[in-house]
Amino acid sequence: MSDKVVAKSNETVAVRHRGLLIVLLVVATAVSLTWIVTAARTVRYGFDITDEGYYLLSYRWWSGNPLALTGIQYIYGPIFELLHWDIVHLRIFRLVTLIAGHLFFGWSFMRWLRVRRPEAPKTRLWEATGIMVILAAGGMNYSWLPTSPAYNDVILLGSLTVLSCVLWVATAIERDRKPPIWAFTLAGLVMGTMVLAKWSSVVVLTVIIAAAIVVLSAQGAEAVARGIVWALAGVVVVAATVHLLVAPLTTVIPGIQAVNRFIAGNSYSPSSLLEMYWRTGSKLVGQTFEQHVLLLVAAAFAVVARRPVLRIAAWLLVAATLVLSIVRAIDQDGLGGGAVNNGKFQIVLLAAVLVAVVTTIAALITKQWSGGKENLRTWVILTVLTVFPIVQAFGTNTALYMIGFDAFAAWAALMIAVVTSIDKAPVVARTTVSLVTVAALVAVAAISYGGLILNPYRSAPHRDLTTATSLKPLGELKLTADTAKDYQALDQLLMPYTSPSGRPIIGFDKMAGIVFLLRGRPFGEAWTSPKERQRTAAGITEVCSGRQPRPGDRPPLLIFNRRVTQLDVDALRTCGLDFKADYMLIAPPATIMNLQVYVPTAELALHNP
Repeated sequence: MSDKVVAKSNETVAVRHRGLLIVLLVVATAVSLTWIVTAARTVRYGFDITDEGYYLLSYRWWSGNPLALTGIQYIYGPIFELLHWDIVHLRIFRLVTLIAGHLFFGWSFMRWLRVRRPEAPKTRLWEATGIMVILAAGGMNYSWLPTSPAYNDVILLGSLTVLSCVLWVATAIERDRKPPIWAFTLAGLVMGTMVLAKWSSVVVLTVIIAAAIVVLSAQGAEAVARGIVWALAGVVVVAATVHLLVAPLTTVIPGIQAVNRFIAGNSYSPSSLLEMYWRTGSKLVGQTFEQHVLLLVAAAFAVVARRPVLRIAAWLLVAATLVLSIVRAIDQDGLGGGAVNNGKFQIVLLAAVLVAVVTTIAALITKQWSGGKENLRTWVILTVLTVFPIVQAFGTNTALYMIGFDAFAAWAALMIAVVTSIDKAPVVARTTVSLVTVAALVAVAAISYGGLILNPYRSAPHRDLTTATSLKPLGELKLTADTAKDYQALDQLLMPYTSPSGRPIIGFDKMAGIVFLLRGRPFGEAWTSPKERQRTAAGITEVCSGRQPRPGDRPPLLIFNRRVTQLDVDALRTCGLDFKADYMLIAPPATIMNLQVYVPTAELALHNP
């Protein structure tokens, strides 16, 4: 074959690759814009009085109430204060950090992958496409959770950032260069912040640190020690900054320890959590295989279909099973977001990931994984990407997959790595993984739209959120007309008792948002749950005993959405409060959202002589 023919052939291949990259880039960009623009549209809509209300109430009083399960209030609290307690701006801040975090991870990953894939197209379009695919996958952070930031965001973005630092180190080592000091220091700063936000983040950090040690060991023990020293320096800086500029650790740590002591005998034990993780995870995997097993079989067959007749059969099988999987996804509500569809949309995305895994296994068995591209360090990093979404979710008291799929970007990166490693496999195999990846991104767009517009977290659909209130804590937020009217009526009724702002209020149960919108502050822990009433009572007792600061001299207002129990009465008694003698209903519950609102008897007599 002449040089001209070879050059012409190479040029044709390059043009085809560029065309495919442009198509994928357009799809990924469209998906990214879908979730980003939709999230930006919804920052002024909806308000959840349970989980989101708890986050906001703890951030609002971050410096005055050390009783907290985690230290997340010492991260987002000062930020919320800098934003003048504006919920809309806080939601925008979350959106910006999610975009920035995913872009940094995408850039770090594609920069590393370029070194490991020397035969990749020699164009920056290759990196840009990979980065946008990873950014598009970030839309899963809006699949069902509240739009205000929480500790899950710190853990996800933090662990992605630490993993990105490892990728920078790995890239330097592959190029026989000294890893940059800033990567170690940044990793240390982020790790310190993550542990403050949620101590169970040590699980994902342990996995990433182990991978980092393997990567660094290529340059010897001295390189490992150097990395550890600089990372520890970053951790120390975080600890010192928090202690000196945010809140003394002598106040922060005892408050967190107290709450963890409360839940030790009344909440999930480690063994029960692991059992629940296994049971719910196994069920999800089983349902995924049940709905999409034919697609997985087709993906494996596509790898081994070497002969022409088998390739034709593989094309037909892949086309048929992909259509069948899409139909099943639609039929099973696998493309709808929101809490109502939890356990459904995750099946669709897990099927896409399993296609990549099955393809990888088949390619390795048949020796069609491109030889010489993967060393031990690479396999370690790919393994971390595989388990990353699951381990970063450890510590949640819900099914791991409910939080794990927020980190779908790691699996998107894994799928990119697979697509770029099977150039020895038949075209049908590469096409299968590519099409499934694209389909997964389209699913992310649909899921995030559903989670934000159709089924927002514990809120009415976006179309029904039409009315703003005059309540200062809620700012510009729009609610349903009835909800806005009810909240304003409650505020007016209690105005004589909640002015000035900062009146202690206890909302039994899961009504931290009501306390927040009434300009109140927690009395005990900000979180109250019907499943953890012993924990609520312990928090009240902790304050009344003097072991934690008491929020002012006024006794707390009491708001119940359930009957009053002896446990509540006994907890109040530790404060010297006799519930029957010292409190009275302010109005019939039927007139105020079916809530029993109790105010101190002496104050009620003063304002209603």
